[in-house]
Amino acid sequence: MKRLHNNKRGFTLVEMMLALAIIIVIGWTTVALMVATRDSFMTSYNTNDSSDYAVLYANGIENTYLAHTQYKTNTTITINPNKSILTDNGTQVFAPNQMTTKNVNSGAVVDKWEIRAYFFVDTEASGQQIVKYRVFVVDNYYSPSYRVMCVHEDAVWAPHMGYGKVALSNTHSGDAVDTFLRGHYNLTNWCDTLKYTP
Repeated sequence: MKRLHNNKRGFTLVEMMLALAIIIVIGWTTVALMVATRDSFMTSYNTNDSSDYAVLYANGIENTYLAHTQYKTNTTITINPNKSILTDNGTQVFAPNQMTTKNVNSGAVVDKWEIRAYFFVDTEASGQQIVKYRVFVVDNYYSPSYRVMCVHEDAVWAPHMGYGKVALSNTHSGDAVDTFLRGHYNLTNWCDTLKYTP
């Protein structure tokens, strides 16, 4: 009688644990890579989007200011908490639409970006006045952490803006975002409202 020997044997416990550990490490690495790729994409997207909004508002400030001063009318340009530039008796002259999102803390539906602008007047030796401005784009999604995504600084000048024709004043609500920006970006002498008198 021939005796059959079965030489096949199963995996040992150590081999099973080693294989399971390798699978877990590969899976964890893959998930971490996917998350990092997504976060990198979102960071790049948000940075580009915020810079686009900053340039958009900067162009709005310059075009609005030049349009209303060149026509020789008294004008007051203000960035209010609703992110609109106002002139004269409060007529809205520039307010681009924004995409909305839910705030991660409050769950409230808000504009994606909080836009704030501040003005500063620099007078040259010739008596001409240059209006400098800074536009801040603050992330509303993570607020109240006040993550400033973009700061755009520029200046506007027109030949007829002689000394004494441009004045600044503070009309901002003085809310937490305003306090944060003034404290972190040296805005002590920068104002929120730009007034022109022909």
